[in-house]
Amino acid sequence: MAHEKKLKKAPFGSLQPDVEDILSWNDLPQDAFSPASVDEKENFIQDRKSVSYWADAWRRLRKNVVAMVALGIIVLLALFAFVGPFFVPYTHSQQIRGSESLDPWHYSLEDQNRISAYMEEHNGVGLLTPEEAVAKAQAEAEAAGKTLTRAEIARIRAQANVNQQNSQEEQVTFEQAAAELGIRTQPFGYSRAELERKANGENVFPHVFGTDDLGRDSMVRIMVGARVSIIVGICAALLVLVIGAVYGSISGYCGGMVDTVMQRIVEMIYSIPEVLVILLLSATLKEGLAEFQNSGNGPLQNLVTLLGPNLISMFIAFGMLYWVTMSRIIRGQILQLKQQEYVTAARALGAKGGRIIKRHLLPNCIGQIVTTTFLQIPAAIFLESFLSFLGVGVSAPLTSLGSICSEGLSGLNSYPYRLLIPALILSILILSLNLFGDGLRDALDPRLKK
Repeated sequence: MAHEKKLKKAPFGSLQPDVEDILSWNDLPQDAFSPASVDEKENFIQDRKSVSYWADAWRRLRKNVVAMVALGIIVLLALFAFVGPFFVPYTHSQQIRGSESLDPWHYSLEDQNRISAYMEEHNGVGLLTPEEAVAKAQAEAEAAGKTLTRAEIARIRAQANVNQQNSQEEQVTFEQAAAELGIRTQPFGYSRAELERKANGENVFPHVFGTDDLGRDSMVRIMVGARVSIIVGICAALLVLVIGAVYGSISGYCGGMVDTVMQRIVEMIYSIPEVLVILLLSATLKEGLAEFQNSGNGPLQNLVTLLGPNLISMFIAFGMLYWVTMSRIIRGQILQLKQQEYVTAARALGAKGGRIIKRHLLPNCIGQIVTTTFLQIPAAIFLESFLSFLGVGVSAPLTSLGSICSEGLSGLNSYPYRLLIPALILSILILSLNLFGDGLRDALDPRLKK
């Protein structure tokens, strides 16, 4: 029959399609339309789990090993600063009598007695003066029924002088005596009185980082100093966030002449040296704050007493100068987002500019806002520590890592750990905050979404 006749294949190399092969595409198996089984229905379409913006950012952040390690260090330092002081029986301003200038290590009572005996033996402690040596020799001679000649007395007197001179020239230090006896130090600092109390069965908390010249525990001071530095950094970052977000969003949304004028103001603020402003504010506000402090005993007066003029001037400078970077970042985001369709729809529905900024624009800038705010924390901590190191930061009785480093600098040759320990903690804190901030920026950036 004609329809059963084989179709002629196209020659090799021809562009004509193979009609027979195309017609065979419609030859379906007999079970092609049989009902699908339950397993086939479940596996036919794999539903993807809905993930929110923050859950997706956390997923990407967890893959960043450096950022997660930095986060762990930040958590440990926060526990050290905020929880640690509750487990130590000393306060940061408490002066412990008899525990001045302790090292972060100690010698046991038995070792101290051995070292003292060695020093007495080699340093001439207990040597007799010439008169005492002569009197002792005469007493021994009388007990033996003898009498010393003038030559023997002169010889005894000369020998006593020589012994005293030799003892003064060759003084053995405590560390040298310990090294000669092969005595090793034990961790944590204790005074001799505390070791005696400990030997009597009393529980004595050790001075892990030693003590300063006034007998104040160094570890507690570092804990409180780290707490003050972190609080100052967070408060300054929040202040920068509020001012910068409001200023930048208004500038970007309004545009035109308003944006031009506001950005010229930002450029002028960029040229002002912030450290000079803090010093001038501190000198200017000092007398006024002192009068306000003495005007009563209210909560505001107590707050001024606690913070001091230097720290208040620092917060004022943050509010005046440090928000410009945040405002520029927010302005750039607003300029891109205000052309979107949902903003146009909100305007068409009669929404005011403030509502559009608050409900539509700023929530879509949340990634940049969080990242910039977090990266502002280490910058504020560094500035506060730098000013405290110069003596224009926090005021006593408060302390910070910068002021502790400044105190440790005076005894760098004798007690280098007083400077190295707080400086190391400050460096690790700032480095961890910066590394985690970089990881947070990468996680919250939608352009890096995979």
